[in-house]
Amino acid sequence: MAQAKVWRCQICGDTYLGHSRPSNCPFCGAHTKHIMPSSDYPTNINGVQITDAERADLEYACELEISNLTFYKALGEMGDRNSLIPSAYRALGKVEREHLSIFGKLLKTPVPNEPKEALSLQDGWKANIELSRQHEKVAAEFYHEAAQRATTPRVKTVLTAIAEVEQDHIAIDKYLKSVASKES
Repeated sequence: MAQAKVWRCQICGDTYLGHSRPSNCPFCGAHTKHIMPSSDYPTNINGVQITDAERADLEYACELEISNLTFYKALGEMGDRNSLIPSAYRALGKVEREHLSIFGKLLKTPVPNEPKEALSLQDGWKANIELSRQHEKVAAEFYHEAAQRATTPRVKTVLTAIAEVEQDHIAIDKYLKSVASKES
């Protein structure tokens, strides 16, 4: 039996224990290219100085993630909690929470909490999945544009990686829409 290894994600910094490098970080969703053996993980990865423009982009990124997190939290509580679709949105909410944490580390500020007010959803899964796709599309486009503007290498890397993850979420929405079509 293969020896278990300790891996670290360069994007969120979280540790993964497993026999092989995962295809995506199980915490923030970053692609495998950002996961390295823990022995190679750089120290003080978030100890960077950011520009005012990067600060503004990261603060807006926090707003996007709070919005997505709040939306996914509501979807995760919709219908039968044991079915695939709400379970998938609870998982997406955890990833969005991790993105919020990453941005907080770069901003060197406490992670804001998601709003407590109730979120009104659309009727039925298909409409809500389409809203989710729209949320993710806005986020992916913003992160891509913000990464292009970024001059600090760490900020550029994080925003690029999270833009890729948001694109993955769009693909997940497409899959969930097909599941919802079969269930209706």
